[in-house]
Amino acid sequence: MNSKTSHTRLLTATALALAAIGSLLAAACEVEFSPNAEWKDVPVVYCLLDQDDDTTWVRVERCFLGEGSIYDFGQIADSINYPVGSIDVRLLSYRNGTLQSTESLNVAMRPREDGRFASEPQPIYYTDTRLDEGMMYKLEVLSTADGSTLATTDAIQLIINRNSQLVTRPSLHDIFKFLGRYGAEPACEIEWNQLDGARRYKPMVRFYYGELGDTHYVDIPCPTVLTGNNVGKLSTICTRSDFLETIRLALKDDPNPKEYLKYVDLYITACDENMSLYLTSVSSGITINQTTDVYSNIEGGLGVFAARRTHLHKTIQADSSIVPPNGMQYMLEQLGVGFQ
Repeated sequence: MNSKTSHTRLLTATALALAAIGSLLAAACEVEFSPNAEWKDVPVVYCLLDQDDDTTWVRVERCFLGEGSIYDFGQIADSINYPVGSIDVRLLSYRNGTLQSTESLNVAMRPREDGRFASEPQPIYYTDTRLDEGMMYKLEVLSTADGSTLATTDAIQLIINRNSQLVTRPSLHDIFKFLGRYGAEPACEIEWNQLDGARRYKPMVRFYYGELGDTHYVDIPCPTVLTGNNVGKLSTICTRSDFLETIRLALKDDPNPKEYLKYVDLYITACDENMSLYLTSVSSGITINQTTDVYSNIEGGLGVFAARRTHLHKTIQADSSIVPPNGMQYMLEQLGVGFQ
């Protein structure tokens, strides 16, 4: 797979949503160019493929440049967005290296919050065709004016779970409780089988509780795990202190009485090497005024085309003990956020 690192003085006002993740990550990059060179379209493309999603979204913007403040240019919608109808965004599917289909994506207008950049509704491209695990996928952005290719990618594979049992621990009666230790800290170890094509994992515990007759939840993130090929089983930990403090902070301003529902979901979120490299390149918290190396695998442009999984999980029973000091019900009551 071709990959490249972009060194730019071309400034973009582009953000990427990840989700579980839900969520786009902000990125500004700089590429070297000649101020006297002929003007050229430079697309900024972000797309994450997840076969569990019912819709695949593609965000396409463009770099902008000129004399004066970049914020002045950012207030002009045409400096950020391609006018609707001026580009054709295509998703191509391949099986065993042979092209199977080419789909031109639909376009929708999405509201954009007010800020330093143009706040007019922005076009976003999508398809509700479900992805096939037996396919590899490629993205193209074409100019409708002359049919020229503005940006393209290599074909990538989806992240595949080939194991009938994804989460393999907690294994003691399949109960989530803090039996192990992480140094001096009580912890629950979470173990799972490797996913084909995944390189970065962000496990999460989803804690459920009842309030006023409805079910709610709090998500407790666990440490990230990076891996290579064929490592078999992987693991991380959820410490008792992180678990309880995350719940306390999430619910501290909610005075309503709450019921402990005694079960959790163990989520295994993952992304491929492309997304992992991109996240590493932007993890320093860059701003629009910084020069940095930003990973991109978009030929002819900037951005990332990658695969992820965000919906894989296992529901398990959680500790129901009320016995102090380590019973889960007892510990939740001590948080002072309404458990009773």
